[in-house]
Amino acid sequence: MAAANAPIAMREALTLSSLGIAPQFVTFTHVTMESDKYICVRETSPQNSVVIIDMAMPNQPLRRPITADSALMNPNTRILALKAQIPGTTQDHLQIFNIEAKTKIKSHQMPEQVVFWKWITPKLLGLVTQTSVYHWSIEGDSEPTKMFDRTANLANNQIINYRCDPSEKWLVLIGIAPGAPERPQLVKGNMQLFSVEQQRSQALEAHAASFATFKVVGNENPSTLICFASKTTNAGQITSKLHVIELGAQPGKPGFSKKQADLFFPPDFQDDFPVAMQISQKYGLIYVITKLGLLFVYDLETAAAVYRNRISPDPIFLTAESSTTGGFYAINRRGQVLHATVNDATIVPFVSSQLNNLELAVNLAKRANLPGAENLVVQRFQELFAQTKYKEAAELAAESPQGLLRTPETVAKFQSVPVQAGQTPPLLQYFGTLLTRGKLNAYESLELSRLVVNQNKKNLLENWLAEDKLECSEELGDLVK
Repeated sequence: MAAANAPIAMREALTLSSLGIAPQFVTFTHVTMESDKYICVRETSPQNSVVIIDMAMPNQPLRRPITADSALMNPNTRILALKAQIPGTTQDHLQIFNIEAKTKIKSHQMPEQVVFWKWITPKLLGLVTQTSVYHWSIEGDSEPTKMFDRTANLANNQIINYRCDPSEKWLVLIGIAPGAPERPQLVKGNMQLFSVEQQRSQALEAHAASFATFKVVGNENPSTLICFASKTTNAGQITSKLHVIELGAQPGKPGFSKKQADLFFPPDFQDDFPVAMQISQKYGLIYVITKLGLLFVYDLETAAAVYRNRISPDPIFLTAESSTTGGFYAINRRGQVLHATVNDATIVPFVSSQLNNLELAVNLAKRANLPGAENLVVQRFQELFAQTKYKEAAELAAESPQGLLRTPETVAKFQSVPVQAGQTPPLLQYFGTLLTRGKLNAYESLELSRLVVNQNKKNLLENWLAEDKLECSEELGDLVK
């Protein structure tokens, strides 16, 4: 495993074999993991059963005698979806059960076979047939609704993933197909991106994709991004890329400029390819996981490479987001369930010293409130101040990791700047920036209150107090009287 100062920490959360799961069932068609809450395994011997592993208590698996072709645990609750082919037909019978209440929530007979399915939200199942994609809500008695037809590039592909963005306005379907005759091991990756609002599809080459949201400076509405990783061969030349693109740009608002980066595969991994992608919204990182166990980590905002390491000697066939930690889970063919997490103490120093990317180090520290960039943040603040870029300095101080610059010294620094006629005093600019970010600390609250009381604007104080923007103190109370 990686060294102690590595930015990503890996540990074995559990092994499926220790729970009595036989090796022949540790495959993509038998194991599902829809979230970091549950793993579901379908066994066909010695008898047909479904094993539900609760990640909160993994050593107490629940084994039920169930015959099914596929089983999916709901990402949030103890609800189980089962799919079974109706004997003698190409039709599938779908059922959704509440395990705790031991009741059937709903069922449906699909006229065609469902070749892939997934919980795309806690309330919605995505159903993929040979020709089309449907959504089936667990609420009410509605039947599956057709969303779109599969594009030609996905014909005869094995579907390996299906996702929607948080607004459910964008959908992405991923399939893989046999490689070119000269490189059969390097499978082709195909992707279909569908806009629900425009009712339009785009066919692209990609092995893995995921949606993300990102707040662009100057735009209060988050941007929706699609990230996808591809590895293609053309006239014997292999190209491996990561793309990050904004979907549905907002008119009149600052947009996210598209980014791309190379995926550098070591020489002995030339036939390896991405099998999964997870996004950490907490850290603003993209994780690309390959079949042969490589992990690539990129910054979401800039697509800058952060880290690469082999995390598993055995092929990885399944991953799931670890929403609580900002990392991910990966399951390999040996049955290891690996948990990758960001090492909070080392990632910022790693990016600043090993990668020498000071700007990314500061942004990571601000984004996830991490230690390790104190000197860099102070240095950058002083540079901005010296350049009289008070607005940028105010924003840096407001977002400084762990409140590093939220001090009386910073207030005094803004206070000391001579006020230009007809311009907003830099101190007021600073307080205004802080107020848009949240609550002021006791010292900031007192200094701002003194300013507005001197200007006979007590009504502003009352508004801020009502909005819980100021930290109350005895001194503030005396001032407001």
